[in-house]
Amino acid sequence: MPDPFSLPIDDQRPEGHAAREARPIVGWPLHKLAQLDRGGARGLVADLAHAGGLTRQAAYVAVAFAGLDDPAEFLQRLKIDRDDAEGVGIALRQRRARDVIAATFGVQASEVPAGYLRSLARIAEADSQAAGFDAFARPVSYQILFDLFRDDRRGRRTQALRYAAKMRSDTIDATMALDPILVWPEVLDATGTPKRAAAANAVLRLIKSCVSTDEDTDLVDAMRQSLRQSGGVLKTFATKALERADRLPTPIPAADGIRPLRTAAEYAELGVRMKNCAATKLAEVALGLLVIVEVTHRGADATETTVAVSLTPTVDGRWMLSELNGVRNRRPSSTVMRDVLLRLQALGAIIPGPQLGGHYRSELAEFIGVYRWRSIDDALHGVDDEDDVFADFEAVLDAA
Repeated sequence: MPDPFSLPIDDQRPEGHAAREARPIVGWPLHKLAQLDRGGARGLVADLAHAGGLTRQAAYVAVAFAGLDDPAEFLQRLKIDRDDAEGVGIALRQRRARDVIAATFGVQASEVPAGYLRSLARIAEADSQAAGFDAFARPVSYQILFDLFRDDRRGRRTQALRYAAKMRSDTIDATMALDPILVWPEVLDATGTPKRAAAANAVLRLIKSCVSTDEDTDLVDAMRQSLRQSGGVLKTFATKALERADRLPTPIPAADGIRPLRTAAEYAELGVRMKNCAATKLAEVALGLLVIVEVTHRGADATETTVAVSLTPTVDGRWMLSELNGVRNRRPSSTVMRDVLLRLQALGAIIPGPQLGGHYRSELAEFIGVYRWRSIDDALHGVDDEDDVFADFEAVLDAA
């Protein structure tokens, strides 16, 4: 029985079957094939335009790697007694695809893996053409794919490519870029480009840095299952995995009445207790863009007020206060704010606000319509009785 991956042009069409519809040859192979056509292989481009997918793919491999400026050795391997463009045209038209590829890479035809040929039949760089008729966007992809299927047939990368949904140059490059433990068809389909493969690697490193309880294999198994269930959305896995984070970064040390949040569970509990959105900030926290600190103020009458303080990083590695809120994100009294701000400042946090000794005065700012630093100014430069009255009024409303 003839090898279906090794039939020449004439043998690939069933007897009595109408001629194939011409499919244009585009991209880098066209220039090389046109040179052969004009150099003596007359009609080669037209014939390949009507040829089957594997015949075309073998031609693409040959013009990329066979050294057709001096084709004598290539043609000798195919038992063609010529050393010119016409001989190359005969080879690409009449020799089996497997034989052309074997001659190109200098191996026996039996050494060309069937998996390699099947992969060539799945190449689809352009959405406008059927699979198997496009050339890889980058010729080197043919060589990388061949080396994988020949030298590492049962390897992780080869198996991922064997079952990947798409076969493109970006797919090959993504396979080589992925962390070895991530090389699975589901992950490859979800990435598909070197840039997204690098992002997947970074996601894995990020989660490993934030979650101490999972082994690498457990994380990858969870990622694969999530990708299957979510239709290949990597964000779904990352978001779910961070919900188990137990060592989130924080620059603020714990102290009396100061609790930096370190776990996803703590962020979730604070969000429920203080009725804020702390639990939705895990991604920002994991990336080092935000930390939340719980600070408890103890008044002279022994009453306690809890506030949630958000800090954001500066480019020089320091941390600056961005928000300070009580329950339901309400503004605490100036007395509470002043105590909290000074305690955080003592721990190294930057407190934004008007420069002391500068032109700023709250009454001057209000006079010209500037209210930017009102709350911090009140907290650091004396208690505003009106502010305390407003806070008491809010408490009455809450109790109603």
